[in-house]
Amino acid sequence: MDAPEEVIPLVPGKFVEVYEGSGEVFPGGKSFMDTFHEDQCSGERRSNLYFPFASQQEWQFASWLLRSRLSLTAIDSLLALDILQGIPLSFHTGKQLRARAEVLPSGPAWLCEEMEPESPTKHPVRLFYRQPLKCLQSLLSHPLLTPHISFIPRKVWMSAARVCHIYDEWLSGDRAWEIQDALPRGATVLGVVLSSDKTNISVMTGNRVAHPVLISLANIDASIRSKMSLHRYLLLALLPIPKFVHKTTCVRGLLQDRLIHQALNWVLTPLKTAATVGIMMSDPAGNL
Repeated sequence: MDAPEEVIPLVPGKFVEVYEGSGEVFPGGKSFMDTFHEDQCSGERRSNLYFPFASQQEWQFASWLLRSRLSLTAIDSLLALDILQGIPLSFHTGKQLRARAEVLPSGPAWLCEEMEPESPTKHPVRLFYRQPLKCLQSLLSHPLLTPHISFIPRKVWMSAARVCHIYDEWLSGDRAWEIQDALPRGATVLGVVLSSDKTNISVMTGNRVAHPVLISLANIDASIRSKMSLHRYLLLALLPIPKFVHKTTCVRGLLQDRLIHQALNWVLTPLKTAATVGIMMSDPAGNL
């Protein structure tokens, strides 16, 4: 176990004891902008920062349309209005707008796995998911998170007497300190947060439901992570909720629970492997 550093006052009225020898960084990683410039359209962006859109104004309009809940038909109707005909837009239909948006650098790709339940179902069971490590790297390399993410466990006290312990973030808890004790010197602890709740994903096309699984990092400040508008949670998977043909209600419920555990095990296997052997990842500054 590494000896902690001396208790030092970092905030007026509070004393912080940081874990010595953790969170060592190395050069050679990739920042968000490094990845952004590796995109196939990076050459066009040298002359037009807003490519594939013609200007900042067009990008703002396209961004609003894409973030709205308008259907493609509604977007077509809006773009067909006479008041917009005099504006030189590079897209004239919702389909053209979506095609341009797909040229932008994307996040972690979606995958699909056909699952084989233990009992017959009314429809094929498909698991849609993304690689958890790529989702975590996407969160970790976000440049705006630099002042809001921490990597070193700490203990926060009301005074240097160490009588009253303050728990304000995950890294200030006893568990993060204990995990760091078990890691080699220089290693960094990343806490993973998973969240899920059953929800409808379609109503007009079969009333399909799924368990969306969200993923985030406990290293991000709680005040930032808890604001849904900042999108610090990424959609990791859509766990299927199939309709089993078994006649007994309690057995159907048991089969659904077992299938959810099977799906979670499939999605989180790379994460469990990384937790066992470790993995190099880039921080917001582009360090490893």
